[in-house]
Amino acid sequence: MKTLIKNGFVIDPGNSRIGKYDLLIEYDKITSIDVQICSKADQVIDASGKFVTPGFIDLQVNPGQTIEKICQILPFQGITTPLIMPCNIYDKSFLDHYGSIENVLSISHGLPVNVANAISMQPFDTHGHETYSQFAIAHDAIKSRLEALADLNVIAVGEVVLPIQGVAHIDSQVGESFLQHLLTANETVGLPILLHTGLGEKGILRAVEIANGRPLHICHVGSTTAQDNIHEVLSKISHHSNITTDTHLSEFAGVNSYKSELVIKYLKEGQVVTIDPITLEPTLLTELESADPPYYYTKPNLFENNMICALSDGVDAIESDELGDGVRSAIMIKNFFNLINAVSLNPLKIQMMARLIKKMTCNPAKILKLKKRGSLGLSQYADINIIDLNQETIDTVLVNGQVVLLNGQLTGASPGVCLSLSQ
Repeated sequence: MKTLIKNGFVIDPGNSRIGKYDLLIEYDKITSIDVQICSKADQVIDASGKFVTPGFIDLQVNPGQTIEKICQILPFQGITTPLIMPCNIYDKSFLDHYGSIENVLSISHGLPVNVANAISMQPFDTHGHETYSQFAIAHDAIKSRLEALADLNVIAVGEVVLPIQGVAHIDSQVGESFLQHLLTANETVGLPILLHTGLGEKGILRAVEIANGRPLHICHVGSTTAQDNIHEVLSKISHHSNITTDTHLSEFAGVNSYKSELVIKYLKEGQVVTIDPITLEPTLLTELESADPPYYYTKPNLFENNMICALSDGVDAIESDELGDGVRSAIMIKNFFNLINAVSLNPLKIQMMARLIKKMTCNPAKILKLKKRGSLGLSQYADINIIDLNQETIDTVLVNGQVVLLNGQLTGASPGVCLSLSQ
């Protein structure tokens, strides 16, 4: 099976390629990239007037309404590889719904998008969140758990939620010592570790100090430091080459658990809402028990910080922190288009697009150690977006060389695989 994408304007930050190119795909990989390709193909896609980019890799997708359902939604946002984080499924914990990590990996094959799985690890005294409590583990068992996850081809450890120097979604008294033990045990295993430090600059900087040169990824820095000086935070982090970071691109944070310490805190401040997944309109909540999750909340400077982080060279990646109803990923893409189309001069518009796409493709692939995703190089897996910037839509999406979204409509194809580090 050969597919030829013609006449598109390619933006491929991973290969520093920007310009008009044709792409030839054979089965699941890219086999040729040139200004003009005349090879015969079984399928020709005309991308005239549109942009061709790698598929987006989202560093945090919480399934919420099951992995199977959210993977039907993500192609509309151009997300070809979500990193699935364990969180509540409907009103159950993640493991109560799926039963085991092995079951999670099994259902992650044959979906419209690829699935990279992260599995959380939490301190032994964790409470205050249904799912995270089930991933609690004693310090002396961390090394064996890491090795077991690596043997299962789990891509990463995350989201590790620790109330370091501030409020998080959980309660624990041993967050700092847990992180120290986790990083030490991981020195010989080498899985990416994705950390949510809890509220505030102090937590992030303390985590950087504990890392002490060891690799660590810190999630959604813009939201975490919403009440601090984001410029100072990014300046301090920039001195540590072992630390990578990401940000939301949204005015809302959120959670699927009504027991979350953070959602309870913001409910008392009158800042918790539900959001309609179609209209994206928010409705204020006054109590949680009678409302269905997800629960979204905002806070001062959250949106401003996220925008600063999205544009800053000091932040490596943009992720949705999708909660399973499609809202957060839709807001991410809406603001992606808003930022690009706020620029009127075309060369600057393309530069802006390339800057944002780098944080949604090759950078997250590097963080997750995915060597064959996140760019449009030869022999790379053909995860590709065709973007109509004028209409502000993801027009067509290919996953492993197969079209899963065509002219804004799902095709019914399900070529996604459960990723291992070799893919």
